[in-house]
Amino acid sequence: MDAIRLNNTHIPLHYQIADYILELLAKGNLNPEEQLPTEEELREIFGVSRTTIRRALDHLRSKDLLVRRQGIGTFWSESARTIKQEKLSGINRQIFHIKKDTKVQVLSKSKQQASDEIADFLRLSPQSDVIVFERLRSDQDNLVSYTVNYLPLSYGIKINKEHLIKMTMLETLEKIALINLGAIEHQVEITRADQIISKHLQIPVLDPVLTINTRVFDTYGTPVEIVWTHFVEHKYKFRVILDK
Repeated sequence: MDAIRLNNTHIPLHYQIADYILELLAKGNLNPEEQLPTEEELREIFGVSRTTIRRALDHLRSKDLLVRRQGIGTFWSESARTIKQEKLSGINRQIFHIKKDTKVQVLSKSKQQASDEIADFLRLSPQSDVIVFERLRSDQDNLVSYTVNYLPLSYGIKINKEHLIKMTMLETLEKIALINLGAIEHQVEITRADQIISKHLQIPVLDPVLTINTRVFDTYGTPVEIVWTHFVEHKYKFRVILDK
């Protein structure tokens, strides 16, 4: 594993590390049959103390996901073997699902120069143009979220504003852009509303919002889009179910 640095100041490091390790298993990047890296290897990978690594592993053991074999090492438990790779029909649908009473307003479709972060993720040359969609979602006339999608021109030009009124962007990428979607990564954190978010969600500047940064890849691992979705904090809820 390459070096990994986690910097979410809102969540203790050992929880972030435990979640990261579990996510690797869920995505298929770690095999349930394999032994986990040693504490020293994990310490070097995450750049933290051995105490933090032990707390992360203890957290996973408390959930009956790891077993320690004396003199051999740490392995996934039988319970961990039931965790399956996240599918599009799972958490991704729950986060972005459009219900019958959900109203979607597509504010704009535009061509903009990508920031360094966006160009780097999409593997574009610096200062390349991308297609940007801005959308609002409301539930029973209450604003729920403000979303900004950034896509390469080759995908974005195929998608019209009308497509996004009845379909999620993920569905549109599959059905309109004809992309075979692969891994979808979510990073969730509490942020503060800036002036743009404040304006669209009709909340005061610096009010807390739940922000999800989503990074979408195709089945070959090629980046497809990068998205920021900002939820009114008390309006957001989803449920995660792990198959038996």
